[in-house]
Amino acid sequence: MPEAALTGLGSRRRSRRLFAAGGVLVGALALVALAAPWLTAYDPDAIVVASYHGPLGPGGAHPLGTDTLGRDVWARLAHGARTSLFVGGLAMVVSFAIGMTVGLAAGYFGGLVDAGLMWLVDLVLTMPSLLLLIVLATIFPPSILTIPLVIGAIGWTTFARTVRGDVLSLRERDYVQAALALGASDARIILRHLLPGVLPGAVVLAALRMSGAIVVDAGLSYLGLGVPLPTPSWGRMVSDAQTYIAVAPWLVVAPGVAIALAVIGFNLIGYGLIDLIGERRT
Repeated sequence: MPEAALTGLGSRRRSRRLFAAGGVLVGALALVALAAPWLTAYDPDAIVVASYHGPLGPGGAHPLGTDTLGRDVWARLAHGARTSLFVGGLAMVVSFAIGMTVGLAAGYFGGLVDAGLMWLVDLVLTMPSLLLLIVLATIFPPSILTIPLVIGAIGWTTFARTVRGDVLSLRERDYVQAALALGASDARIILRHLLPGVLPGAVVLAALRMSGAIVVDAGLSYLGLGVPLPTPSWGRMVSDAQTYIAVAPWLVVAPGVAIALAVIGFNLIGYGLIDLIGERRT
């Protein structure tokens, strides 16, 4: 077998392993989020032990210990998975929808439409993302819905630029030109001929951006601008426990590991999809 073919085969196998590993991590976190009420006997907001003795260490009825208020850490971690995955997922969907719409319109129509939309993209990119997120999160009342909408309203520019570039290439293809010559409507050309071509790359980007949305949500929660109390959140768990890291490190390690696993899982899926989708296109 030629060396190039062996190299390609090894790359595809590596991509499948990356995708499978990411799928296992993300699937496990999703399972924990869905089954949280059945995986712990404690309410995440209930004080289950007296806290005046300080946080309890892991073990016994509390496998991850208790926090400074006497709440079960495992219960808060499991229910926090619901919050973090929901916020990250909704933020990614918002970014995906806005970016796809802007990118398709800019790449297909060109001219003033393209110039105006790309000016808007450049305007958003010139603003400090973290500062803009903080300002928007402060202006709009924080909730389980407004936080992902704020994150999604900032993160769509990457989708728009990527999709626009793909559309600029695809619109010169023979089948698109033939559809134009036959009088097909703009909507039909975009939905039937351009969208399927840009969707695989956008899906890869969505998987990668999902991990970024989870990190941003954790950062906002750490700053006290995320989902409001008493909803458990991984970022807020880290923030609440930072002063106790020397005496109760499990309070920081548990949510920190959860955030890291979520980010690694979605990144592995994204990087695995890059070669897998490229393989199908060839």
